[in-house]
Amino acid sequence: MDIRVKFTKFGPVKYVGHLDLMRYFQKALRRSGLPLTFTKGFSPHPVLSFASPLGVGITSEGEYMDFSIEFALPVDEIQQKLSSQMAYGVEIRSVTERHDSRKAMAELMGASYLVYFKKISDDFTFDTSAIKSVIDSKVKKASSLVVTKKTKKSEREVDLLPLIYDIDVYDRFPAEKRDHYIPDWKDNGFLLSENDPAIYMKVCAKSSDNLKPELLMNSLFNENDTEDLFTIGIHRLDMFTTNEAGKLVPLGEKA
Repeated sequence: MDIRVKFTKFGPVKYVGHLDLMRYFQKALRRSGLPLTFTKGFSPHPVLSFASPLGVGITSEGEYMDFSIEFALPVDEIQQKLSSQMAYGVEIRSVTERHDSRKAMAELMGASYLVYFKKISDDFTFDTSAIKSVIDSKVKKASSLVVTKKTKKSEREVDLLPLIYDIDVYDRFPAEKRDHYIPDWKDNGFLLSENDPAIYMKVCAKSSDNLKPELLMNSLFNENDTEDLFTIGIHRLDMFTTNEAGKLVPLGEKA
């Protein structure tokens, strides 16, 4: 039985890197008592596949992991067994049986995020209209948004506009998301209230064209291309694949 799990990553766990997160789930799956499918060889371990590694320090409510078990069990039982082994910050949101032979990483087409601005004083206020004006002029009314994308080995010019599926500005940061997924916001040295704006974006997340929110924000608001003109926080909402009609749907809906 092939399984797809949707889970969260917030609190202290947001500082755990991808390889350590993989080891964490391997141990949690072993403790769960599920009849896992293991790799072959001298050091067998549960076969896991993650949709897209999350950067250190980024919170999420829409992470996906695939694994397999030797025989079928009710998904509710699988979720209960797995949830009982989770630490604070990792919540099992859903468990579905996967019928597509492709792994989540191969299916991944897009991802959605909430991006917020960090500030060090409650006296500081954001000009939401100015933020909307920048997005209107550089994205919604623009014909291209060309940036230089740097890698370890090369640089190349990329037009980001075709990689932006949707973008909008919320006048207020959703309080329920702030309080649940970013509960340590005061300890991080910045203030965040429901009166502060947030940017919603749905962007391409293919392996060949993965648009990171940091790159998009830098291209929109950092004219001088300097590193720390402003500091942002990023919260991943969900990840998407396409259905038979070519429409983007959450990975958990097409398992």
